[in-house]
Amino acid sequence: MTDPDDLTGYVVDRFGYAPFGHVLGSLVREADLDTLHGAIGEYGLQAVAEQYLRTLIADGTLHADEGTAYAEEDRLLESDPNASPEVHAVTVADLADEFTRLGLIDPATSCAS
Repeated sequence: MTDPDDLTGYVVDRFGYAPFGHVLGSLVREADLDTLHGAIGEYGLQAVAEQYLRTLIADGTLHADEGTAYAEEDRLLESDPNASPEVHAVTVADLADEFTRLGLIDPATSCAS
């Protein structure tokens, strides 16, 4: 099994103008945020981000390896004169940060009253 810290998926931005934050946002746009919030509460942020990344790779949303992503980038460059593709690496930590940004984790409780 792959170490979650090493798990990376690759997405190709066809025109190369999307900031990384928009790329991450597009990966969770269709997700049921309430379900993700509940899963994070039950299984933890790291585990849910890892499973979400694995699902994105398994369903073909992300490439499993960098070489395949760069091959798609080359194909786009050859087939579309208007394209200027850019490959973005997406990690478990990136998705965890995005879930946090979206407020899907419960705030930490303080020991102070």
